[in-house]
Amino acid sequence: MSADFGATLRRLREEAGLSLAALAQQVHYSKGHLSKVESGQKPPSAQLARLCDAAVGAGGALVRLAGPDGPGGDEPEPSDVDGLVWSVGVGPGGAGFFAPGDGSAAEGLSRMSFGVPGAATGTPALLDAFRLRFASARALGQVAGPAAVLPGLIADAQTLRALAATAAAPERPALWRLAARYAEYAGWMTQEAGDDRMALWWTDVAVRLAGLGGDVTLEPYALVRRADVALYHDDALSTITFAQRAQQAEHATDRVRGLAAQREAQGHALAGDHDACLRALDRSVALLAAAETDPVVPALGSTNTPDLASLIGGWCAYDLGRPDEAAEILDNGITGFAPGSHRARGRYVTRAALAHGAAGELDRACALMNLVLDEVTALDSATIRHDLRELTRVLARWHTHRPARELRQRLLAALRAPQAWS
Repeated sequence: MSADFGATLRRLREEAGLSLAALAQQVHYSKGHLSKVESGQKPPSAQLARLCDAAVGAGGALVRLAGPDGPGGDEPEPSDVDGLVWSVGVGPGGAGFFAPGDGSAAEGLSRMSFGVPGAATGTPALLDAFRLRFASARALGQVAGPAAVLPGLIADAQTLRALAATAAAPERPALWRLAARYAEYAGWMTQEAGDDRMALWWTDVAVRLAGLGGDVTLEPYALVRRADVALYHDDALSTITFAQRAQQAEHATDRVRGLAAQREAQGHALAGDHDACLRALDRSVALLAAAETDPVVPALGSTNTPDLASLIGGWCAYDLGRPDEAAEILDNGITGFAPGSHRARGRYVTRAALAHGAAGELDRACALMNLVLDEVTALDSATIRHDLRELTRVLARWHTHRPARELRQRLLAALRAPQAWS
């Protein structure tokens, strides 16, 4: 595979009229490194493949030859919502655990039991209270890691599930639907904790809870979550496939289709397909503009990212091997985050720093990353760590740049830090 990539790169470079030195200057890799890649002595990284693909106008051919960096996650086992026992806890050091099962794991432990009364009366007030708690959980998720968010989130989801099961028939659907939103957000937080398989399990639970409440829109959104998991495994084909299936689903809302189109665009960017990426981005803008907002039901997807379409465009430009363009777009977008949106801001500032580093603008990359690194470390985000690892690889090429060298050491220390949720 390395030999095929190297031979193709050499041919396309020569057809484009680029010397090895000129290509090295464009992609910010050394001439010696590129020479070894072209001769098949060194395999290309995914990042180098994207940069070279864009530089020689390969239209994704070099990206496909390089292949993905890693495999996708396992499929989750189907879950049975009825009768399921959820065990959740937090240890003295802050580490958490969660286990779905039949309750047998808790045998022999001293437990305090609470009965859940029927919700035949007072349901509107209960819903209002739990909606406020959900908004608080989302706000907490912007400033704290999964270990701080998941215990309460899971407990509230379980409480709502029990209330829905015992409520009067007319009042059950709203309780089931809100429980589903809790479960879906637990899936996202679990993905942030680095457990993709359990993240998909939670998404499956959310779909089933929503179905009990008559809401079929979460089923296509589950495909968006699968596309998101595939994206962070650098699996372009699976990202595109799941995102397209979500857009074609019968019950998908405009918002779900718009979010799915964004994932499709990111998948096409990973594959090096510039034109398909732009078409998907344009489609997402139109769909999200047409989406209706519901003041009662919490919105799916990110609600803390201003100008999401532009930021996703910058994200895609980086994966298309255009770090200069990505850096400019992301720089403009990262100024609009509200105070407290640490997770959303950290994600895109990290990607902006990565774009500047790949473009050779090391001072700007270091300034941006130093601005948010403490916050990002506290967030304990597996998805942000995806970009932090790539940034360490970018910075490793600049041995003589002292700030880059020092930042790389800080990044390596942050990446070695133990995760709080296990």
